[in-house]
Amino acid sequence: TLAKRIGLLSLIILSWGCSLGVTRPSADLTSELLAKGEQQFRQRQIAESLHTFSEAIQIAPDRPEGWNARGFVYSQQRKMAEATGDFKEAVRLHPSHPMFLNNLGVAYLEQGQPQEALQVLNEATHLAPQSALVLVHRALAYRHLGELDHALADLSRALELDDRNAIAYANRAVVYGLQHTYPAAKRDLDQAVSLNSNVKAVYESRALIQLLTGRPDLAAKDFSSAIALGASDTLVYYNRGVARSLMGDTRNAEQDFARACGRGYTPACSSSRLLAQVSNLNI
Repeated sequence: TLAKRIGLLSLIILSWGCSLGVTRPSADLTSELLAKGEQQFRQRQIAESLHTFSEAIQIAPDRPEGWNARGFVYSQQRKMAEATGDFKEAVRLHPSHPMFLNNLGVAYLEQGQPQEALQVLNEATHLAPQSALVLVHRALAYRHLGELDHALADLSRALELDDRNAIAYANRAVVYGLQHTYPAAKRDLDQAVSLNSNVKAVYESRALIQLLTGRPDLAAKDFSSAIALGASDTLVYYNRGVARSLMGDTRNAEQDFARACGRGYTPACSSSRLLAQVSNLNI
């Protein structure tokens, strides 16, 4: 079946949306360091901001903003173990701050710990029930635990609070797709693209829906858009090859399969060889 031919994408659309949580008017040295670190981070001086936040923590280890800010920087460096440790300390020092809890929850998600993430994000949602950001992140935890109805409820509520949240639409589309409700998934992905046309994962997701609903031409176009935005994983080429082969574009499909095969995706190799033979016969 077509569903078995498509290389499935493990799609996680995370919107950190975290605040560094450091800017507040004060004349003390720690606050000055936190403000300096925030400015350095916004100027993409990442190593310098990390050093500054570490200095602020050394001076005032009881200030949760410093731990949260340094954890955020670690998260941007993909040092998730260090980020989690800093977020935990921020939460220990200020257990009722919803953004600190949110950040810790997302760090757990990034490390493949959805149960731990859900526990923390439940607390964040209790403290900030009107936060669309926290609801989206809790929905991700529910989704990874297979609790799709809860995920759908959180994402729908997030969109009631913020109907221009492209990430919420994209994530709800993923849930609809997992429930095989493809028309609803397509509508949400269309809306996500209209709100933010620069998210490559949205185009990849919509392309898969296009394939599953019999529109390989539109699928190929969306896969190409994702690639133009920087998508370079093996499956995006393999799946575009599937779309092109269904369109009868064997030469370009063979090139996509060959590229995916060369990157180590074994199922693409037999497809590449077969289409190469077909192309040679048609010359």
